[in-house]
Amino acid sequence: MPISNPRAFDGVLRRRLAAWMIDAALVLMLSWVVWGGTALLAVFTVGLAGGLLLLPWALIVPILYGTLSIASPLSATPGQAVMGLAVRSDADATAPSLGQAFTSTTLYALSWAAGGLPLLAPLFSGRHRTLHDLFSGTLVVRSALLAPPQRSRGLAAEDG
Repeated sequence: MPISNPRAFDGVLRRRLAAWMIDAALVLMLSWVVWGGTALLAVFTVGLAGGLLLLPWALIVPILYGTLSIASPLSATPGQAVMGLAVRSDADATAPSLGQAFTSTTLYALSWAAGGLPLLAPLFSGRHRTLHDLFSGTLVVRSALLAPPQRSRGLAAEDG
């Protein structure tokens, strides 16, 4: 069932911006750790693993960070979770699939590669959706206004 409560989108733009700052700091620190670990591995293998230094870590780390975070049970990056946001599938308001998370995160990275211009779309969207939200079939909402997950009958019977 799609999200129909308009309050689920109140303040999403400000929260997304703050979440982006948190996530950018985390990705930067994580990138330093990955690059430093790769450099150490190259040193310890006497250069045999030096080719790993040529991988585009500046692109790989953020895409993995976003994809694995959004596809996790949190359905949000750490920054989004701190800011009270969650990513949902637009079709049925469920947690996004791994494919949706990967598509969203990859298109987000490409939006930055395009100079950030596609990231202005939420200013013109009623539900504050970016282009990567639209093309991946996701939307970002305030998590406090989401319905609590339904428990299966089997689990409820066992608690009783």
